[in-house]
Amino acid sequence: MTLTTQFITILTMLAGGAFVGASLDTFERFFHNRNKKSWLEIIYQLLFWLFQAAFLFYILYLANYGELRVYVFVALVCGYASYRALFQNLYLKALEVGIRVGTAILRTVKKIIYHLVIWPIKSMIFLIFSLLIGVYKILLKGIILLFVVVFYPIKLILRLIWRLVPKNMKNYLRDLAGFLDKIKNTMSNWKKRFKK
Repeated sequence: MTLTTQFITILTMLAGGAFVGASLDTFERFFHNRNKKSWLEIIYQLLFWLFQAAFLFYILYLANYGELRVYVFVALVCGYASYRALFQNLYLKALEVGIRVGTAILRTVKKIIYHLVIWPIKSMIFLIFSLLIGVYKILLKGIILLFVVVFYPIKLILRLIWRLVPKNMKNYLRDLAGFLDKIKNTMSNWKKRFKK
């Protein structure tokens, strides 16, 4: 391995150590309210460290085709320590600012989507529903009015026929109606008794 390759490898691993430190702080910031005794925590940690290992091996592969030397681990530790000593506070402040800006942008996008897409769709649905109810009420009133208009002459004809019916027949029909009412009441009473 040439000196240039070794130098590039050391610089790459220093940057990789700093990246691991920044990634760890980011992970802790986003998952600080987690339950540390749950199975999900184990899965999160496992995935996080697998990603870190894969990323470090990838940049090591780009630097020296994946050859491991003692100075690679020393450079990683030095990169992590330099991040903690020099850049951690600055990175955490930048991360907080980024989170606030990202949250504000998401809120703005959410409001824009609500006012430009969701609210007009809801208003249109409400308007269509109101129009359908209005049309239904108008049609119902129209049908009722039509029945009244159509059956009014029939009602007049039936009243005229009733007046022409002889008195004896009227009395017979009234008695028959009373008898039918009694049968109906008796049947309903029997039904109530059987239900009990």
